Amino acid sequence: MAKNKYLNGIVPMVLINFSIGSVYCWTLLKDDILAFTGFGTGVTEWAFSIAVFFLGMSAAFGGKLVEKDPNKSAFWTFITFTAGWFLTGFGVQTSSAALTLLGFGVVQGIGLGLGYITPVKTMMLWMGNRKGLAAGLSIAAFGLSGVIANPIIAFLLERVTVYQVFYVLATVYGVALLASAKLLHRPPLTEADLAADAAVGAKTFSTASVILSRKFVLLWVVFFLNITGGLALISQEKQIYNAVGIAATGLVVLFVSITATSNLVGRLSLASLQDNLSAKHLPYYAMTLISIGFTVLAAAFPTNTVATVALIVAIQFMFGVGFSCMPNILHQNWGISRLSTVHGLILSAWAAAGLVGNQVSSFFLAGPGLRALYVALAVLYTAQLVALVAWARTRRAGGDDDADARAGEPAGLPAELLTV
Repeated sequence: MAKNKYLNGIVPMVLINFSIGSVYCWTLLKDDILAFTGFGTGVTEWAFSIAVFFLGMSAAFGGKLVEKDPNKSAFWTFITFTAGWFLTGFGVQTSSAALTLLGFGVVQGIGLGLGYITPVKTMMLWMGNRKGLAAGLSIAAFGLSGVIANPIIAFLLERVTVYQVFYVLATVYGVALLASAKLLHRPPLTEADLAADAAVGAKTFSTASVILSRKFVLLWVVFFLNITGGLALISQEKQIYNAVGIAATGLVVLFVSITATSNLVGRLSLASLQDNLSAKHLPYYAMTLISIGFTVLAAAFPTNTVATVALIVAIQFMFGVGFSCMPNILHQNWGISRLSTVHGLILSAWAAAGLVGNQVSSFFLAGPGLRALYVALAVLYTAQLVALVAWARTRRAGGDDDADARAGEPAGLPAELLTV
């Protein structure tokens, strides 16, 4: 049977992301886990943090496997992710904190990282000149999982014990992931892809030269700060709603689904817009400035329900933008032949943020309070803006920018702001 972008690109991409995106449903499961097991809150907080850490690190070290054989990486995603969910369920069932941390944090986390990067390059190759849309579709599907899974998990929690929820979903996700490993197929690079790679010196690529470059380091910092801020809110979303008086389970699930939808829209919309921009990182300016604005607003009205929901909707949207626009930024700067490798390397920022973001919000919610949390996030996003401007200047100094973007650039004004 002839290969095509629908059966061998879009379908397996959706199946993979439908499964692994469920990691963001952890906020709905935490309270039930604590009630059933008697764990301290540290167990559930660290389970999420460890999962994100191993996501980033497995992506960083698994990029070469994805580059070499995406079907094999998809199969290992099936093994590790499914085993992680079963092990988490058994850990909760037996009230074993160690097994819960191992299952959800380590084993599932490895599956998350491999699964996250496996379909991205494949989709970009299937979509030709619409690489931003392709990356947006792939990473939007990760966000879509929360929209679908949140009400399903809420439904299951009303009917079965929390550990059985893990068993049910592990079975469903296992079938989806095994099917994706069988269906996925990566097309070869086109002449246009090879020419674009030659223009950025992809043939001289080395991992050391990438990670030691100022351009990569600054982009890593931008990514790390954005993820840290996003995780600080997403990982504690239910608890933040409770803190401002939104306690009804149905209402919390509704708001979580709305914000997850915002994440999905952010992933898809601005990544698609990238295809029409000469400087692929331009959406990052909007991402950063809007994040600063909404955290300042929330800090001014920390107990206001509308301000709280607006903040999380905005940050979820921009959190999605950060992830979905990254592959095309990497493609423009380092080429597509090694995209999975560089994408994996940059996702180590996600690993580091996973150890910080969740713990930051836990600290503020347990002590200083919401206003202090929002002020801290406003400072964080301001630092992100500084790093982003520094990255853009470094990129231009290296001669990487589009010639039209550099032409007629006024001193001190980022050239990419002139190329919309």
